[in-house]
Amino acid sequence: GENGTGKSTFVKAIMGEQTLPVEGEVFVGPSVKIGYIPQMIEFENGNQSLLEYFSRAVGLPEQRCRSILARFRFDSSDVTKRVKSLSGGEKMRVKMAELLQQEVNTLIFDEPTNHIDIPTKEVLEEALEEFSGTLIFISHDRFFINKFANKIIVFEGGKANEYWGNYDEYKASISAEPKGKPNERKKGK
Repeated sequence: GENGTGKSTFVKAIMGEQTLPVEGEVFVGPSVKIGYIPQMIEFENGNQSLLEYFSRAVGLPEQRCRSILARFRFDSSDVTKRVKSLSGGEKMRVKMAELLQQEVNTLIFDEPTNHIDIPTKEVLEEALEEFSGTLIFISHDRFFINKFANKIIVFEGGKANEYWGNYDEYKASISAEPKGKPNERKKGK
């Protein structure tokens, strides 16, 4: 959907941070453990080194933290950087590493590929391929949607329509349906 159509509001409602401005209700199961990465990642104490931040966030010994961060392409010189000086891609990688140590079973991203470089996108994709939980994301990145989506919710005209499949399947579905009517056979729960 276009900007302002309710995508971020929908995600915030799932996380319990906002109520829906329409009729309806969001129910999140009691066993769901959500990890969220916003579009713009900020750190409470920007002067901490990456290693200090990560160690406190995940509560693991330094050597284990170094090992985890190395999997996310942070070398020994990177872990001494101040978190406030990390690039958008580095911030995404450290937050992803952090969430995966918290054993979340649902990841929510708001435009995960907007502010990252190609190596970071590769790390993100590798981590998501290994993730066995539910992935909910807002994205306009067709390649990313094709790779990870099996259901698409499109926000337009004040409505949210569901389509099963990835981006290419969604596009094929809407080109086959009559104008203004969602393809009922592609709709699901």
